[in-house]
Amino acid sequence: NVYSGAFPVQFGFATGGIIDIKTPDTVAKTSSVINLNTFLSDVYHQNKISENLYAIVSARKSYPNVTLLKLYPDGIPQDAKYADYEDYQAKFNWKPGTNHTFNVLLFGARDKQKYTKAQDDFENSKKEFFGLQGAASGRPPVGLDRLFRTSGFRYTYNNKSWLETSISISNNYFKEFFEVDFKNPLTAEQIFELQNVTTQNINFLENNTRINLIERHLTFRFGGQFRDKTIQLQGEDIKSSNSTFLDFFNSLLDSNRQFRALIEGDSIHTREIAAFAEMEFKIGGFSILPGYRHDYYDKAHEKKDSFRGRAEYEILKTATKFLAGTGEHYNAPLQIEQFSSRSGNPNLKMEHSIHSSGGIEQRITSDYLIKVEGFHNQYSNLVTPDSYVQDPYQPNNEKRDIINHPDDVQENPLIVRNMNYSNSRDGYSRGVELFLKANQGPGRRFFGWISYTNSVSKRNNHQPQLTDDEENQRTRDNRDHRLQYQIHEGGNYLNYYDDGKWELLVDNDKLLLYDYDRTHILNVVFAWKFGQSWQIGSKYTYLTNVPITPIVDSSKASGLASTGINLYNPTYSEYYNSGRWPDFHQLDIRIDRFMNYQWGYVNTYIELINFFGNRNQISQTYNNFGPYSRSAFTNPLTGFTTPSNPTPVYNSNYIESTAIGGKVKYYPFISIGMQIRF
Repeated sequence: NVYSGAFPVQFGFATGGIIDIKTPDTVAKTSSVINLNTFLSDVYHQNKISENLYAIVSARKSYPNVTLLKLYPDGIPQDAKYADYEDYQAKFNWKPGTNHTFNVLLFGARDKQKYTKAQDDFENSKKEFFGLQGAASGRPPVGLDRLFRTSGFRYTYNNKSWLETSISISNNYFKEFFEVDFKNPLTAEQIFELQNVTTQNINFLENNTRINLIERHLTFRFGGQFRDKTIQLQGEDIKSSNSTFLDFFNSLLDSNRQFRALIEGDSIHTREIAAFAEMEFKIGGFSILPGYRHDYYDKAHEKKDSFRGRAEYEILKTATKFLAGTGEHYNAPLQIEQFSSRSGNPNLKMEHSIHSSGGIEQRITSDYLIKVEGFHNQYSNLVTPDSYVQDPYQPNNEKRDIINHPDDVQENPLIVRNMNYSNSRDGYSRGVELFLKANQGPGRRFFGWISYTNSVSKRNNHQPQLTDDEENQRTRDNRDHRLQYQIHEGGNYLNYYDDGKWELLVDNDKLLLYDYDRTHILNVVFAWKFGQSWQIGSKYTYLTNVPITPIVDSSKASGLASTGINLYNPTYSEYYNSGRWPDFHQLDIRIDRFMNYQWGYVNTYIELINFFGNRNQISQTYNNFGPYSRSAFTNPLTGFTTPSNPTPVYNSNYIESTAIGGKVKYYPFISIGMQIRF
């Protein structure tokens, strides 16, 4: 189930949406499925060990890097970062009696988005061939390695009549390895290399109880939750062979607490407690579900009550269903840099949203379903970067400052510190969703679905927007004065300084497009069976791309002039989110051939992924070693082409090939595979 509007009260710790994934509750017989294709392999096995015990295990491995390096290395796009991905799932279910059930679930995944050594060797071999072995790689110098692991245990008691209760315990572990590597593009000198490791550990405990007060008419659900979260980050293996850059690096550590926390490390520990209750009334085709939830967040010592309600009315004769719901939702700050006492604002409150939706669902026989739903989600108290929020009485207790500047720390035990984040942001998302589905069934040759969403999402950060001249004048006015007191109300700031002067900063911000706004989202999925053994299927996706603030110019960084290296900082448009990358659209086609046997079946298939070879832009990369350039430039004397800066980064699900005459063409991924079920 995907809950984007009002969702049941047991789901919390979120202000956006909830994805509720259900796993199989029964295994009728032992069976296996093996899938092998060009870019990934997976296996699924369910084992009915006894009448009261079963196990389900599955695993998957993707290997596009390996395949393409072996088959067609020149076809890999220059900015491609294919995921070296693997995951596993396992579920064990034991029912020692009719009333008791024990479940153990294990999940894990690893996602490496990092250029392989084989790819680097391939590129370096081409450089050596052209006598360029001293040059540094032109690839974006960033790598990611993410690890996810979840384990859980659940005990359920069901008296098969009026009571069902469960206790769930789980642990979720996340680790991200982030690498940045900058080299001089001419000499390959190591300017800066950094490895940063972020870990998150969440322990979760939940009780969920259902009592049938009046059979088929009145049900009461209630329960509680406890969530314990620890986040840590630590910089590792910092390297530089440029002594002047090291001096610049150390000055950043002295002046920027956020950068210092990123390098020296930081940690945070929070606890959240929740209780919830919900009634479900059913009379005829009408049902209503009023609910209540209480959330406690220990970091801010904050308690919040929220009310939710869902209702539906079904006309059984016409198979028409009317749906409506509304509800409040709270969530604590998520990112360590936001609420860390070292680099962020430990006084941040919980974010808040109100989701409301209404719609109609119509079934046409058992074959077709039509659903139309409108929604409006209102957001408030959202965490946003804030350049003006300050605390004039923060303890001056950083270890680096105590060691390097002990006299200053002793003289100034309390300092004015920028808190960097506040709960000033609010906004909304609203739109309409249309869903059409043709169900798969015996004898039906055609099935599939269409979903379309038209929406708009806007946010207001409620920040004073000062011009460069106003910002410079403010710096001059307050340079020699200490902040004594600050009042922050509704985006407005009133500052009082030690010279007896007051400063008023007025919120003149605007409601602007949200970073993830998409006007149109269209998905079309269908399959058609012809004959007894063949099937053709297709999926088409169209998305309005997300808003961006365009880069319009660049300026030379003066802080590194003495290193002999020219670095350039991008200059962004003053009009926030005033542009978009081109719209995203992709067509995938798959043809299946089924061969049935007494022991199971074999399914061979071919997939054409991104059939038209579209290059859909997902981001951009700015090269700090060069100035801004709107378009590529080819030197007529040397024939060398300088790419545009920034350069677009594309979703790399295509193959590129250079045709006769040097023209580059783009083709779909071709995946050939076989699925065996027995």
